[in-house]
Amino acid sequence: MRLLGVILFLLIGFSSLANNLDSLELLAKGNDQAAIKANNLLYNHYINSNPKKALDFTLKALDLALSQENKEGIAASYNNIGVFYKNHGVVDKAMNYHLQSMQLNKEINNAKGYAYSLNNIGTIYSMKGQPKKALEYFLQSYWLLDSLKDQKNLVGALNNLGNTYLEMGEDYRAIGFYKKAIKIFDKIEHSEFDPYANIGNAYLRRGEYKRAKKYYELSLETSIKRKDIVGQAFAYHNLSTLLIDQGKNKEALKLELKALSNAQNVINKPLLKDIHLALANLYYSQGDIEKAYDNRVLYDAYRNDIVNETSSKKLADLEVTFHMLEKEKEIALIKKENEVNKLKVSNTKTIIIIAIMGAIILLGGLIVFFTLKRGNKTNLLDPRWKVNKPE
Repeated sequence: MRLLGVILFLLIGFSSLANNLDSLELLAKGNDQAAIKANNLLYNHYINSNPKKALDFTLKALDLALSQENKEGIAASYNNIGVFYKNHGVVDKAMNYHLQSMQLNKEINNAKGYAYSLNNIGTIYSMKGQPKKALEYFLQSYWLLDSLKDQKNLVGALNNLGNTYLEMGEDYRAIGFYKKAIKIFDKIEHSEFDPYANIGNAYLRRGEYKRAKKYYELSLETSIKRKDIVGQAFAYHNLSTLLIDQGKNKEALKLELKALSNAQNVINKPLLKDIHLALANLYYSQGDIEKAYDNRVLYDAYRNDIVNETSSKKLADLEVTFHMLEKEKEIALIKKENEVNKLKVSNTKTIIIIAIMGAIILLGGLIVFFTLKRGNKTNLLDPRWKVNKPE
C-alpha cells in the first residue's frame, strides 16, 4: 500500500528556482537581504541531492541574517537546519531549531512561517511516536493555513492530519481529512501526495473492498491524467493488493505486471522490491515455481541494494551531521560576537547620554549662577537697599 508519511514544510517557496539557479547563485554571493533569501532558496534546491552543500548555503544565510538582525532570515535558516537534522534522524536537534524558528516567526507576525513551524514540530512528534502531541500542532497549522488560503500546503496539512488519525486507529476521521484534501488536490497542478490512494488504504484496512477499489481507481485515473508514472505504478500495485486480499490472484497478477512495467521505467527500488515479492507469491500460488523463484531472487536483490544504500547513506549522514555540529560552533561564536557588539553599542549610547545630560546640567548651573550674580549686582545699586550710616 502507498501511504505517504508526514510532510515537512519549507519556509521559502522555490517555484521559479529551477529557471533562475544561476541568478540565485550570483545573488547568494552578496551580503544583503537578497543574498539571505537566495542562500536559503539554494538550500531547498540542494537538500536532497547534496545535503552538505545545502547546509553551507543556509548557514551562510544565517551568518548574514544574524549580523543584520534579520529575524525573518534567521527563522528561515533555523527551519532549514531543523529539516536537515530531521532528515538525518537527529530529532531532538531538529525540534530545537523548529521551536526557535516558530518563536521568531511569532515575534515578527509571519503567519505563514509560523504555520509551517507548527507543522514541522508536529512532524517531529510524529517521528518520536507521539501522535496525540503531533495532532495538536498539525491542527493549529491546518487552521492557520486555512485562514491564509494557502491551498498547496493545505493539502499537506490535511494529509498529515489524516495519517495521524489513521495511526491512532480513527479511520473515519482520517478519511474525512483525506476527502477534504481531495477538493483542493483536484484544483492544483502539483502535490506531493495522493489523497485518493490514502483513502483507498484506509478503506482496505477496514475490509471495505468496494470503496477501497473506487479510490484506488481514482488514484490511477488521476496519475494517468497528470502523467505521474510513479503514481500509476503505486495505483496498479494497490489494486493488485486489494485483489490478493479478496483471493483474486489471476486478476491481481495482471495488475502487478503493469505496476512492474511502470516502476521499472522510473527505477523505484522500494516499490520494485514490494512488486517482486507480490509476484513471487502470486506465481507460487499458481504453481509456477520457476517464475516464483526468479521474482524472489529479484526481491532479495532489491532488498539488499536498499540495505546497502541505507548503510552508505548512514555513513554519509554521520559525516554531514559532524559537519553541521562543527558549524554550530561558528554559529555560537557569531551570536556571542553580536551580543558583545550590542553591549558595546549600548554602553556607548549610555556614555553619550550621560555626557549630554552632564553638559545640560552644567550649562543649567552656569545660567543660574550668572543670573544670580547679575541679580545681586542690581540689588546693591538699588537705593531702596541702601544701608544708612548710624547717626
